Amino acid sequence: MPATARARALETLIAIDERGAYANLALQELTGLSPRDTALVTELVNGTTRMRRALDHVLSAFVTKGLAGLTPAIRNNLRMGAYQLLYTTRIPAHAAIDEAVKLARRYGHAGVAGLTNAVLRRVQREGRDVPFPEGDPVVAIATRHSLPDWIVAAWIRDYGVETAEALARHSNLPTPLAVRTNTFKTTRDRLLSEITATGIEAESSQVVPEGIRFPAGVALSRLPGFDEGLWYVQGEAAMLTSRIVAPRPGEVVADVGAAPGGKSTHLAALMEDRGQVLAIDPHPNRLALVTENATRLGLSIVTPCEQDGTEPLATPVNRALVDAPCSGLGVLYRKADLRWRQTPDQAASLPDLQRTILDRVGAAVKPGGVLVYATCTVLRAENEEVVLGFLADHPEFSAGDLAPFLPEAWKSDARNGMIQLMPHRHGVEGFFLARLERRHA
Repeated sequence: MPATARARALETLIAIDERGAYANLALQELTGLSPRDTALVTELVNGTTRMRRALDHVLSAFVTKGLAGLTPAIRNNLRMGAYQLLYTTRIPAHAAIDEAVKLARRYGHAGVAGLTNAVLRRVQREGRDVPFPEGDPVVAIATRHSLPDWIVAAWIRDYGVETAEALARHSNLPTPLAVRTNTFKTTRDRLLSEITATGIEAESSQVVPEGIRFPAGVALSRLPGFDEGLWYVQGEAAMLTSRIVAPRPGEVVADVGAAPGGKSTHLAALMEDRGQVLAIDPHPNRLALVTENATRLGLSIVTPCEQDGTEPLATPVNRALVDAPCSGLGVLYRKADLRWRQTPDQAASLPDLQRTILDRVGAAVKPGGVLVYATCTVLRAENEEVVLGFLADHPEFSAGDLAPFLPEAWKSDARNGMIQLMPHRHGVEGFFLARLERRHA
């Protein structure tokens, strides 16, 4: 990889580490690179960011004075070099070390260049033999899979050590990519045929009838039909959410937490663009994305509404979807730096907010209507406990039946109108879904 591209990766890592830049936003600002170099920089930045704790553990065995005494540039340069040596095969080891030494000279001096060379050569020879902690399962799992202790501790508390280990492992594994067919314009079979005719590997989703799955790493920008509005990039669990809402043509449906519009436009397509979808979100710049996506997909019934989810809905609705703000611990692979940004205090404050939103939105659901609650986390406090608390305080609602909406193999995992989707078990994002039904007056 050209040194300029590697330097861009290092600059981005420094910004993430020291200046609090968000990885996804920093990567969106990459310019002047070829598509190949952009992909490589993205892999290096995201991979190094995800594996930071494990990398630091290995590097600390070879940096005698410790990583803390190094400048941010040299520390991140060592991390990036170690990531290539330990977790990728794309770049030959000698090239990774050589480029790291050149960058050490650029960002430091001859002494740190020599240190970089010596450390990375030891990582190449001995890095995979560095022992990880044993004994305390929290520290052992968190260090090996590069997570904060508190996340692993929460998973062990909720699910036990074995499941926590599986969740930790999958937090560093890519989930299959998926797109949702815009059934208002085409059919899945037709779109799938057009895609595979270009030589791109793809298959029908077994989760939702409009979904198409791709192997991890496929460049979705190569797919035909984007400008024509034939598809929308969306995970299969997110697609399932709108299916569970099960909107009907002519109804009024609220999507709370709607931006950037994936679920709102799916709801509109399921309604055959008849009725109204209230796309509710407090951020006007993100609401603009809802309008942009609805326009591209040719859907006219999506109405952007700038409103906080904690405020009462002014319009009674037949159905409502609460896509609640959450800790995001079911989609850690997708957001490389989220594990380091999220804190236990922030996560602990979320259930009260989620419950407030659910209360406000539930009040607007008409008798006989449906309320769906969704998060992209796997913490019980944000999921089952919120829903059970809501049901206890709102006897007008009861748990709905999820079975008609789920693949056959998943039906037994649904209980009391709720299902927790796990990456290692269901092969999709970590998602929680609940369907609640309001009794007729």
